[in-house]
Amino acid sequence: MSLKITNNSLFAKHFLTVDSDGLKFYNSGLFGQRRFRFNQIETVLLSPAHVLSFQVGNEIFSIPTKPDDQKHRNAIDFLLQEVRRTTQ
Repeated sequence: MSLKITNNSLFAKHFLTVDSDGLKFYNSGLFGQRRFRFNQIETVLLSPAHVLSFQVGNEIFSIPTKPDDQKHRNAIDFLLQEVRRTTQ
């Protein structure tokens, strides 16, 4: 099962997928696709503007989310659950 957050604009394509193996982050404007295991993620933040950010090493990755979108909320919840599970 894979949960996905998508945020595309005219100039860039963003998506984040979360599954049991970790997450995949794609940003066409910056560096393409990157894959991370949950235990690599040091911090997860959700800003008041609903931008989800996570830190891996010295890099921070961000994607805008939609708070009214159930798929986005499910992906965020699963991401947090798995990061907590693998860091305890």
